[in-house]
Amino acid sequence: MTGSFTTAEDIILRGAELCRLSQKDIRRIITLKTSGSTGANKRLYFSDKDLGHTVDFFAEGMRFMCGSGDAVLICMGNTAPDGIATLLSEGLERIGARPYIYGGIADYKDAAARCREIRPHTIVGLPSQLRRLALEAPDIQPDNVLLSADYVALSVIETLSRIWHTKVFTHYGLTESGLGFAVQCPFLEGQHIRHDELSVEIIDPDTGEVLPVGQWGEIVFTTLRREAMPLYRYRTGDISRLIGGVCSCGHDKPRLDRVLGRITELKKPVPIYALDELLFACDDILDFTASLSSKTLTVSVVGDIKKAEELLIKAYPQYDIKVLAGSGFITHGTKKRALEITE
Repeated sequence: MTGSFTTAEDIILRGAELCRLSQKDIRRIITLKTSGSTGANKRLYFSDKDLGHTVDFFAEGMRFMCGSGDAVLICMGNTAPDGIATLLSEGLERIGARPYIYGGIADYKDAAARCREIRPHTIVGLPSQLRRLALEAPDIQPDNVLLSADYVALSVIETLSRIWHTKVFTHYGLTESGLGFAVQCPFLEGQHIRHDELSVEIIDPDTGEVLPVGQWGEIVFTTLRREAMPLYRYRTGDISRLIGGVCSCGHDKPRLDRVLGRITELKKPVPIYALDELLFACDDILDFTASLSSKTLTVSVVGDIKKAEELLIKAYPQYDIKVLAGSGFITHGTKKRALEITE
């Protein structure tokens, strides 16, 4: 442990020691590639009960958005057995919904055709990918959209709401938390936390001091019922805050506000989140990737290159701006959008 916390580095270096069950009782091992100091991968262990609790959470959370007979298209990259798409599908089946696993979107025409075929009541997917799908296929118009697995820009929520005339929900989760962590209810007054599974704190990322409800800081959690790999005060590296008071739905426990992103990304000269808010507010820009080298900010754009250049020059006059035609962000796993720093 590092001080009184558990860190990603602890899991990388001592993951096997943190596992409390024998290998025969482990149902799923998830290996995550990391960029940590050791270059080693992070391995997380889950039992049948652990994954069952995740399915329980997914089932209850999805009740906010859909019900018996509703078609739900799952556009999440990890479609492996016991991956997030499969576990979400199990949760949906429990409430009588009809899940369809599509996977991460690489071919937007194909994804749009699939939507027109099954006419989903709800679509679950990555923020940037569902935004682009909405702009390329405005006719789909599901009743609800659930955004997960990456930073959710306010500009993305606005675009989806306006183009698809849909209600947009957000979910925050990470593999270490058992994939599920917190999800919004229809009142959209914060994300409801898995309080039966997780004890959540917000700390000052520099001092480790626990912060009161309402103050922004790093999300830390302790697992309460984890069998295979219980975690004590795990530092997520993500920034948010707790919301107090009673939600309009009647829930009276603290809720998680929107997640502002990863600390490592927020410390970059131009965080990808700032670029998301800027460029995704323009419908003529479908997607982009970005890198920073010395004084040059290079952005590869799907869409209106000239418009992107105008926005970037105005927002970042301290950099030389280079805008190119690109193919957008594509992921089929757990990789998140980030600004690439090059030499």
